[in-house]
Parts: sequence; structure tokens; C-alpha cells
Amino acid sequence: MSHNRILISFFLLNTIAFSQEDIPFDISKQFAVPTDNNQLIWNNDSYFDILLIDRSSKNFKNKFSDLEFDEIVKDSSYVKSKFIYEFGDYGFDKLSVGLKKHSQNEEFKFVGSKKSFFGQYAEFADSDQPPLSLFYKFDYLRKFEKNKFYSSVGYFREETQFDFNSTEFDSSLNSEFSDFLTLTVGNNFIKNDYNFDLQLNHISKFESLFINQYAINNKYELDRNRFKFSIHKNNQLLLNILFNNNNYFDERSSNGFSLNSLTLTTKYSNIPSIFGEFNYGIDLIEDRVKPNIFYKNMFGNFDIVFNTRNQHSMVLFDVYDFTGQGRFSGNKVEEWKNLTLTYHFFTQLDLSVSLKYVEANNLIIPIDLLGEVFIPEADRYEFIDDDMMSLQSKFQVPLKFGSLNFNHSYNFYDSLISSNRTHILNLDYLYSLSLIKNNLGINGKLRLQYMSKNNSDFSFNYFKNMPERKNSIDSNEYINISLNAEISISDVILTIRLQNALNKFNTSENYSISNHEFFNPISSLLTFGIIWEFDD
Repeated sequence: MSHNRILISFFLLNTIAFSQEDIPFDISKQFAVPTDNNQLIWNNDSYFDILLIDRSSKNFKNKFSDLEFDEIVKDSSYVKSKFIYEFGDYGFDKLSVGLKKHSQNEEFKFVGSKKSFFGQYAEFADSDQPPLSLFYKFDYLRKFEKNKFYSSVGYFREETQFDFNSTEFDSSLNSEFSDFLTLTVGNNFIKNDYNFDLQLNHISKFESLFINQYAINNKYELDRNRFKFSIHKNNQLLLNILFNNNNYFDERSSNGFSLNSLTLTTKYSNIPSIFGEFNYGIDLIEDRVKPNIFYKNMFGNFDIVFNTRNQHSMVLFDVYDFTGQGRFSGNKVEEWKNLTLTYHFFTQLDLSVSLKYVEANNLIIPIDLLGEVFIPEADRYEFIDDDMMSLQSKFQVPLKFGSLNFNHSYNFYDSLISSNRTHILNLDYLYSLSLIKNNLGINGKLRLQYMSKNNSDFSFNYFKNMPERKNSIDSNEYINISLNAEISISDVILTIRLQNALNKFNTSENYSISNHEFFNPISSLLTFGIIWEFDD
């Protein structure tokens, strides 16, 4: 088929208009949480490059993105600058700039970004003021003979107003604000063939949240310090020490408290390599001791991975959560156990099948109260145990101008920590064309997404940052076509992003989040952008 026929077919495919529901929470990448083989991911620490991001920062990865610079030979000295500007529907406006200076023994990097957009279909359904997300980040690295000093500091800010279109409450008062400074300083050095790494992470955060409809009024400060010490030899872990200190202060009640945890991990290196990689240790969380285990091995085509995660399980400064001393009475250890079994079919299709089982203990969820029921503050939440099991199948088909990727997840049963759609299918066509003597390049991805119906008793509460039980959550089948395209002309790249193409031309809905359990964002989004990276 000629290139013209491909482009015509592609255009017709993207202009088909079907009546679709709004983007469901589990793939919206706006309000809820990302999914991994049908598992919902929330309430765990993330990283922005080497910066530590606290788990109280909701859906951080979908609000902020770092800049990647094209690398030159490592021994070379160079200066690179990068400029990205994107704009689109609903006032979408994003500007990112960066500067990188590299030499053999020293490196400096600056990155800054600002994003906003508005309207009832915005990232945070907002009436007048566009929601704002911005950050600045500075990195510095210095190499010595057997020593490497590295540091990074970042400032992140979010500001939002919420409009529920409610006649019962005054929506103009609804607001969310958060800003925090996170710092990482470390030193990596070699002594007597041992590799030592000392690292300090610090986070200073302020967050306020006022939502009339949910009876939430939070204002708290967080100061967190984490110290990490590790020893390696010949790529073998000998010892890893991780100390965490969290200090919380409630601005409303003038109460505060601290939480501490200590993790000791080592690698059992006396077993033959045939038994795989086995890291074991303990987590000391207040006065509780929990095992910390990571195991990975491959037997021919069969791959097995098992790991655990332990952390404080509690709610921060909700109006119903704390006693007069400013501390939620139910403070337990949240435990996660993950087991993944994968079989690889070593063929040209690169086929693999993975069975994943997840077990979570001591999860906190809010109690859904009907009517005006008086209940002690500490009983507004309960601790539960939950598990999920899913099967993921994926393969890749190489094509002349790219590849075709197939990814299917199957949920075995309803679960609080899963997306609760039996089938999730992603079919991606990754294309790469080079035209006009390699002076014009077209790269990108065309995706078809399908999700089966979701009939569940569970949903995700964005404001409380946790899943919850709800009566009768019913969401229809979901079909979507999206497009990412990059057209490179010399040093300039033009971008086109189309999200939810099937709903793009169906704009008759006057969407509001007032009564929608999944807290859906925009129904579709079309953006354009320019990327310019230049040397010296």
C-alpha cells in the first residue's frame, strides 16, 4: 500500500465519531491512579529523576514530566538547550525549558515547566481560574578520582479550584494548594574495592485542601528526612540501610507528631547463581518488625519475581481522622506482597504471558455513612485486607515501518485494588518513517484501547487519596483511539497528540463531575507542540 493510502486510511479512522462515555478513571491519567496489569497504583513513594516524592503527593507522575536531552559521547564537553511548547483544547498550555552543561568531570542541568488549562473539562473541573502545575529543578554532579558528588533540588507547586455545580454548597470556596521543596545530596566513593553510596533526601511540604461537598478541611506541613547508606562489591549488594523520619504538623489544630521507620536489607550471596537473586531484610516501623524480601529467578523460559513492601498505614489530617492529640488512633502497618510468574515464548513475536497476584493488608478505606449518623471520629475509617489476580498477555510483531504491540489484561475477580474491568486491551502501532533523504522523519504511536464493562462496589476517592466502597458503580464498555505523532524537520520536532479520538466530535454533553463516582476529567483532548533542542 502506498504512503498516500496509509495516510488517507489513517485520517478516516480518526474521524469516526461514536457516542462514548468520558474517559474512565483508571486510564484517565488525571484524577485517579495508573494501572499495572490491572492493579491500581497509589500511596507509594515515587521519584523525579533522583528526587524523592512523598506518597502524599497525589498522582504526581501524570502532572509533572522531566526533560530528556540527547546524549553526546560521554568524554565530550557540550552545552545543550531544550525548548518545548504545547497548546490545545480547553486552554491547554504547557511550556518546558531546559539547559544542560556537560564536561568530563562536571555536569549541571536546569529544567523548568509550567502547565495549565481550564473549563469544565479541565484536569480539575474548574470554573474561573485554570489549574496550575509548575516546577523548577537544578542538578549538579562532580566527579573526582574515586569519588562522585551529586545533588538535586526541585520546587513543585499545584493550585486548583473545584466546581461541583452544586446548589447546596458554595463551590467558590473549594480549593487545593500544595507546594514542596525536595532535595537530594549524595556521595558515591570506592575504597578497597567496595562501592559506598551515602544519600540524604529532604522534603518540606505545605498542603491545604478545602472541599465543602466532602467535608474536608486540611492544612498541614510535612518535613521528611531520609538517610540511605549502601555497600556494593562486584555488583553484589552487601548491605542497605534506609532510615525514614516524617514530621507532620496540623495547622488547624496546632497538633503534630512524627513517624519513623528503619529498613535493613542484604543479599544472600553464598547460594549459586542458579538459585537467582535473593535480597532479604527487615522493616522496623515504630515498634513493629516486618520481613522485607525480594526474589527473582529465571528457569529457562520461566521467570518468577516476588517482593514485599511495608509502610505506615494512616490518614493525614482529615477532619474525621484524628483525636484531640492530633493523631489517628488506628495506626497500623500497611503490607503489600506481589508475586509475578512469567513465561516467555522466544519467537519472532516476542510473546510472553504473566500471572500476577497481589495481596494487601491493613488498607485504610472510608466508611460510607448513610444519613446523619453520629460516630466517633476514629471510626470514620476501617482497616481491610484485599487481593487481586490478573493475567497479562503481550507480544510484538515487527513491521517494515515500525511494530505492532498487543497487550491484554484479564481480571479474575472484583477487587478494591484493581481496575475491576474484566478485560483491558491496548493495541499499539509504533511507526517510524524517514523521508526526503532522511531530512524528514515521522515517528509516533497509534493506539486502540478497549475496556469491558465495570460493575463494581469499589471506586477511588481522589480527595482522600484512597479507594473506597460505593454502592453500585456501573461503567459501560470503553473504546478509544489515540494518536501521538512527531514530525522532525532538521533540529525541530512538531508534535500532535489526540486523546480519545472517538469522542472528539461528540461535544453535546455538558459534563460535570457533581454526581460521577469516577471523577472523570476531559472527554477528549487535541494538542499541538514544538520541541527544539540545540547545541552550544
